[in-house]
Amino acid sequence: MSITYGINPVREQLKVVSSGNIYFCAGKLSPKLKELETKARNTELGIIFLERDEFQKRFGDWEHQGVVLESNTTYSFICSEEDFYNELKDIDSTDTVLLLDGVKDVGNLGAILRSALLFNVKYVVLPKNNSASVNEVVIKRSAGAASQLKIVYITNVSRTLEKLKENGYWVYGADMNGTTLNGKNFASKTVIVMGGEEKGMRRLVRDNCDEIISIPTNEKLDSLNVSVSAAIILYERFRCLS
Repeated sequence: MSITYGINPVREQLKVVSSGNIYFCAGKLSPKLKELETKARNTELGIIFLERDEFQKRFGDWEHQGVVLESNTTYSFICSEEDFYNELKDIDSTDTVLLLDGVKDVGNLGAILRSALLFNVKYVVLPKNNSASVNEVVIKRSAGAASQLKIVYITNVSRTLEKLKENGYWVYGADMNGTTLNGKNFASKTVIVMGGEEKGMRRLVRDNCDEIISIPTNEKLDSLNVSVSAAIILYERFRCLS
């Protein structure tokens, strides 16, 4: 059973769910919640209204905004590692792959997924054992963007980078000691690698990158938050394609 809460994430999930229940906090629904109710009535979902106290008891302090979706549908946006490798040869030459090496904060992951959708990333690749998982919190933080991307869990980051390079991708790793991002002309087939919050990319991952890039700053702080850095770099890649 997967759980999605919040107006925007639930709206996105309603595009793909096939069964389950949607819960509303009883009372006068806002226009946005009324819109969700209308959409839900065109699905097989059960529509349940709970009194405020019961709703709060059941769903606690989640940032639910008065709506929670419980669905039997697995996250349809999760792409298996095998399928990802099989699809590589068919990926359009201007599609961007974003690989996150050790992003463990769910807030950062959600924000990165939102930027990824805005800047036309097709695949977001996450290591199975060194990353925050895409769950209801991440979906909420991404404002539903997660369900419009392809999320791939992989076993070995270095092996995945080698597979990507075999298929003509140029791998850019983000690090504060890289060459400046200013005026960067990205390769047509681009992979962008972002490291974790504390240590950045692991050494072996860094060694498997074709080029290390950095965001120029005034150096008043050591570094930017990883979700902010990802947004800036993904925008620069998007700008090159515009």
